[in-house]
Amino acid sequence: MLSIVSPLDSIAQSPEHLAVQSQTGCRDSFELLVEHFEKRIFNFLLRLVGNPHDAEDIAQETFVSAYQSLARYNPSCGFSTWLFTIAKRCAVNHLRKVRRDELPPTQNDNAQPEAVDLEDPSVVLEGKDRKHSIWDLARTLPTKQQEALWLHYGEGFSVAETAQIMGTNQIYVKVLLHRGRTRLGKLLGSNPNHQ
Repeated sequence: MLSIVSPLDSIAQSPEHLAVQSQTGCRDSFELLVEHFEKRIFNFLLRLVGNPHDAEDIAQETFVSAYQSLARYNPSCGFSTWLFTIAKRCAVNHLRKVRRDELPPTQNDNAQPEAVDLEDPSVVLEGKDRKHSIWDLARTLPTKQQEALWLHYGEGFSVAETAQIMGTNQIYVKVLLHRGRTRLGKLLGSNPNHQ
């Protein structure tokens, strides 16, 4: 007896295969792609924009854009690389729009930031928790270094895939990775909480 396998029956299908099925109009396949990538895309975008609400909005925009662009997806390329490239472009567009929409401060804007009580135990604990995360330390690095480190080590993309997502070449990605690792090493070496 011949059985028909739907995309929902086989979660082990590759993203590329699911994308091809999505290109033929199979919405279930695209839903599986969204389920598979939504957390990774959100985390990537959160690192780029720094705001969870914006990251959620941009993630949704990424998947809408990917769905609308499925006809242009080339199955010989990795789907994750293609999707992360779309996410990166959506984030860049968002950041440009935010910068454009920001109004310059006025002469009468004397608002001072609220003082932080450094002796408050919650502030002290929060500071210690941040120091224990290498990715939080990576956030102190220049943006391009953070992005390269996250894509390569956090997401597991190859240097070539990272270069494609970042819209640059492999040599530049290698330089970014080297500089990022060197700076992180120095930060970790100078931080007694990481030894």
